[in-house]
Parts: sequence; structure tokens; C-alpha cells
Amino acid sequence: MAFARNMYTIDSSSGFSPKKMVNPWKTYVKLSAVLMGSHDLTKGSLAFLNYPVQLMFKSTKVLLVMVMGAFIPGLRRKYPAHEYVSAILLVLGLILFTLADAQTSPSFSVIGVIMVIGALVMDSFLGNLQEVIFNMNPETTQMEMLFCSTVVGLPLLIPPMVLTGEVFEAWNSCSENPLPTNGLPST
Repeated sequence: MAFARNMYTIDSSSGFSPKKMVNPWKTYVKLSAVLMGSHDLTKGSLAFLNYPVQLMFKSTKVLLVMVMGAFIPGLRRKYPAHEYVSAILLVLGLILFTLADAQTSPSFSVIGVIMVIGALVMDSFLGNLQEVIFNMNPETTQMEMLFCSTVVGLPLLIPPMVLTGEVFEAWNSCSENPLPTNGLPST
């Protein structure tokens, strides 16, 4: 199976350069938009939801991935009923575990719930979209997928980081705590 081979192994001897790309850049623009949108919504939802609630919502991702896989052209997956039952039981178990382990009471905000649901929808598209790319063009390597989606995604990620001030906090933290040159922690 090309997907499994490309998804889990990297041939580091071949390397990657944009000259060796097998997919058009527009493929990676779509992929990066979904990836960065999911990242931003997931991270942003924590401003409105506590972590246990967010985790509870995110644990339903497996169900959405299964459902989206049935509707995405190029996949049209069909799962047997017992796999849906297994996924539902898994989600219920994760929700119960999360609620039992939560030290704080769940806090819900409509904005946070909408954001985390948006992130879940994007997450469900992400894995399926990557699989479609691998299936449509088996020569696609994991290195190409990672490099191109990162290069395209970086400009999509920077504006929210500037608007929230995170990029400045990160810059200041790196300036105050530079990496040691000898590999040992600085004293």
C-alpha cells in the first residue's frame, strides 16, 4: 500500500528539493490552510475552554475522520458497523476518563465550543486530504508533504502569532535563553 509506505518511512538518502515536487503548490496551499486553521482554532479555543473540556471535544476526532472519509472524493470509505461502534465506545471511554480525571469543573463558552468544533472539522479533513494526495500520486513522499505544507503554512501561522503577541514572547524567551554552543545547559 503506497499510503502506508509513504506515511511511515522516509528515505533520507534521496532528500527533497522543490525541483523534485510531484504535486502542484495549490495542493499544499489547501493542505496548509486546513492544517494551520486547525492549529489556530485548537489553540485559540483554550482561551475560552479549560483543557479537560477541549480534550473531551478533541477525543471525538476519530468519529469525524471516519465520517469525512466516507464523503471525500478519492476515498469514499465504507466502514463496517462494528468499527463505528468501537469508535463510539472509544470516544465515550475517553470522555469519561477525562471527566473523572478533571480537577476543575468543566467550563463552557459558546465561542470556545464553536472554535473547537471548527478545529475538529478541519482535523477530520486533514488526515483524509493527506491520504487522497498520497493515493492520487503515489510518488509523493512524506518529505515533500512535510516540507511543502510547512513552507506554505508558515505565512498562514505568523499573522495570528503577531496579533496575539506570541511571536514577540517567543522571540524574547529565545533572546533571554540562548542555546548553549557546547550542548550543555548554560549556568
